[in-house]
Amino acid sequence: MIRIRITILTILCIIPFICSCSNKEDEVEKKGQFILPPNSIVVAEQARRSVVIIDADTQKEVWRWNPQTSTLPSEKYTWFHNPSEVKPVYNNRYILMTASGGAVALLRIADKKVMFYAYAGVNPHSAELLPDGNIVAVSSTDAKLSTFVTDTIRGTGEAKHTYQLPTAHNIVWDKKQKKLLTTENNALYAFDYNFDKANPQLINKQKVLDIPLSESCGHDLFPIYGEENKLWLTTNESVWVCNLANKTLEKKSSLYAIKSVSNGPLGIIMLYPTVDWHSDCLINEKGEKVLTLPGTKIYKGRWMLPNSFSY
Repeated sequence: MIRIRITILTILCIIPFICSCSNKEDEVEKKGQFILPPNSIVVAEQARRSVVIIDADTQKEVWRWNPQTSTLPSEKYTWFHNPSEVKPVYNNRYILMTASGGAVALLRIADKKVMFYAYAGVNPHSAELLPDGNIVAVSSTDAKLSTFVTDTIRGTGEAKHTYQLPTAHNIVWDKKQKKLLTTENNALYAFDYNFDKANPQLINKQKVLDIPLSESCGHDLFPIYGEENKLWLTTNESVWVCNLANKTLEKKSSLYAIKSVSNGPLGIIMLYPTVDWHSDCLINEKGEKVLTLPGTKIYKGRWMLPNSFSY
């Protein structure tokens, strides 16, 4: 009888500890007091080296992160020059970002904490989460793809493995096929992942489909919301729908130099550069302005969607 009582008491003591761990993110969110608007867009804003969340209904800024207001060491601020990617991940609780100054980082929205950051190359353009939480990033100027162990205890780290990848601009994890997708020159390629959390490696590079020779520099690659096995693909010349099931491309628009494309229940948003490589507005597939932020230099914009396609 005494043994039974001790066992029950032990279990009762353990349960609150388990519950407190499982609710840790909720506690952080309550303390942060930030509520994401139902229709939100996250943008890479280069004028002030920031990641910004916009309420699409009011077209007002509701959240901003930049290195100067973070706990990052000041000598690392230059890594975050010109944000170049913003991906909502973990059901809109985090933002996975890159910056042309060299950074890849995972930001927690609730309290703006930098959970992990690292140097990803001379000019990173995109990043992606692997199924075990590790990160992959691509850097265009030095043409490389790198894997990182996401160490949220240390909060930083270095590339575990690096691979040469000409025209490195984009990267997407295909959940269904369990492969990492990226473009190289005029083709879409897939890599297998070794699923080793401590030693993440990409193996067995395979060509998935060819991109017409009339197109140059595959730029953005992003899942199409509401469509299984389909990705947005932008080049310097066009916007395409990439069908992974039948391995075909369908031209969606002849708008050129589109830096990002994202869709959701409220429609399509694209970044068409009006000055150099950036703009102060996002447009739809017809070229009509859908969001204008005067004084900004937007490089990419993404819908933040509930239970999104990303982890």
